[in-house]
Amino acid sequence: MGYSVTEFTSKIATHGLHSPNKYRVEFSSLPITDSFGLLNFMPETVSIAGRQVQSTMNLTYGVRREVAYGAPVYNPLSITFLCTGKLREKKLLDEWNNLCVNASNGFDVAYYENYIGTMILYGLDRDGKSEVYKQTFEEVWPKSVNSIELNHTTQNNTSRVSVEFVYAYWTTSQSHPRSAGATNSQIDPLFTGETT
Repeated sequence: MGYSVTEFTSKIATHGLHSPNKYRVEFSSLPITDSFGLLNFMPETVSIAGRQVQSTMNLTYGVRREVAYGAPVYNPLSITFLCTGKLREKKLLDEWNNLCVNASNGFDVAYYENYIGTMILYGLDRDGKSEVYKQTFEEVWPKSVNSIELNHTTQNNTSRVSVEFVYAYWTTSQSHPRSAGATNSQIDPLFTGETT
């Protein structure tokens, strides 16, 4: 059965189309102090993350089938931040990144619990206020803070810093509750420095 143009336009008239420039980012439980809330206000580009189910070929008899196994794979998250005049965003992200492996203290590797945070990405309706999608990234930390290119020939432009964040998993109310998977309270004592 085919679809007519009338049906298509009717669906759009009823449900509308989502605009990719309507979103909000919120960092919480940060291991650093962001006094001005710049990491929440300055993200210029971010992606609603996907995930990949691990699979293997199964052949017991007859047709070969690809079947799922193991935990899903969550891809790193890239975010580009606009930089304010004193490059505070770059300084904050460098500070957070340095918590993982402290360059001023013999490159000691920190306990996992001491450098992870939480990030929430809200997809907003066309009014820019109503939430239509909420994705929570658990145990997020900046694996890579990229360089900022400076150029004498560039005028009337804004500096940007791109960061690759990694995280344990993400949750949504639509796909599975926050309680799914490991939580910070279930982290192995090896990472927290606790004694067993």
